[in-house]
Amino acid sequence: MKVNRSLLYLGALLLLSLAFFQIKGGLDQPNPSATSGKPTGAPFTLTSHQGEVSLSDFEGQLALIYFGYTWCPDICPTSMLFLAKAVNSLPDDLCDQLQPIFISVDPKRDSPERLADYVDFFEAGILGLTGEEDYLAKLAKQYGAFYRYVEIDSAMGYAVDHTSDFYLVNSSGKLLATLPHSISGEELQAVLIQALENQL
Repeated sequence: MKVNRSLLYLGALLLLSLAFFQIKGGLDQPNPSATSGKPTGAPFTLTSHQGEVSLSDFEGQLALIYFGYTWCPDICPTSMLFLAKAVNSLPDDLCDQLQPIFISVDPKRDSPERLADYVDFFEAGILGLTGEEDYLAKLAKQYGAFYRYVEIDSAMGYAVDHTSDFYLVNSSGKLLATLPHSISGEELQAVLIQALENQL
């Protein structure tokens, strides 16, 4: 039986569009009911090791955002390696149009300097940011992210349960896509390429 290549191509485009606009949730969602309403994203101003950084500083670019913390033993470093591989695999002209951002929700322990050292390890131009606890809580909710501090019996004192999704936004803070931790590298790269080409 001969397969119509045009139909296959249209089917692939449809699946990609669904991934771009509708992918939600992740493997590490401690409390899905904690966020209410449809997340829209939001503009923000946070702190890096070089001072204040606003999302609007990246006009004409897209940002790929992840909420986590540097003391995370497994999910965050795995996610950052995954993100770095996807970003570094992009064509050079598209890579320049994307700013990966790691937002720490543990400002008590994650100083801007510690964040800078942490993200530099992954060699993908990731920007490490943090801010005041109340501001971070509100911002995370606007993106549909959730986190909570959990006491543990160790020298660390506490851990942070958190969602492990990626959030793709434009420089005005509009949420374009929520990409789950379970997305494959090929799917993530395809979504990024489509979004970035649409920006050009």
